[in-house]
Amino acid sequence: MDISSLLIGILIGAIGVLTTGFLRKAGEDLYYWIKGKINPEAMDKKLPQVVVNLQGNNSSNLKDFSPVEVDHTSNITFYDIEKAIDNAPPLQRDSIANNYVGVNVEWIAYLLSAYKSEEGKVSLRLSIDADYRGQAIVCKVSEEEYRELSILPEGAKIRVSGEIIEASSFEVRLSKVRLHILSNRKA
Repeated sequence: MDISSLLIGILIGAIGVLTTGFLRKAGEDLYYWIKGKINPEAMDKKLPQVVVNLQGNNSSNLKDFSPVEVDHTSNITFYDIEKAIDNAPPLQRDSIANNYVGVNVEWIAYLLSAYKSEEGKVSLRLSIDADYRGQAIVCKVSEEEYRELSILPEGAKIRVSGEIIEASSFEVRLSKVRLHILSNRKA
């Protein structure tokens, strides 16, 4: 075996590895870095990539998927809001509560009451804990989109997400609400 042949083989292999993966990825990273330096606003509007695996080879299923913007959901709990507002001096409580407006949250809640309105909406009052202690989430959802609400008993467990539009130490109002019914039985 010849040493020069071995070195040439290793060199060709290394070049192949570098050009196929490493350099390509480095080039992509460099491109996005330069693009971000030239036009930072273009990078802000970039949507996250989502990969969906579909069963079978039916490409007609792809027409149902379109990119959606993913909102950041805060880790703030209802109790964090309550504590921050209650611990503030009385004349600062409204200001503290207004700091939560626009924050996206996702919480587990329990159905307290629901009322239908004329516009095809359902007004919901959801409790933060299974044993209602006065703290509630108030929101409106489409009656058509959440038809199962008409058969849910009081106390049903629901995951609610949305944007805070009003906050106080005993009630939070949400807009842009999404519901996920977790259980139709009282917890």
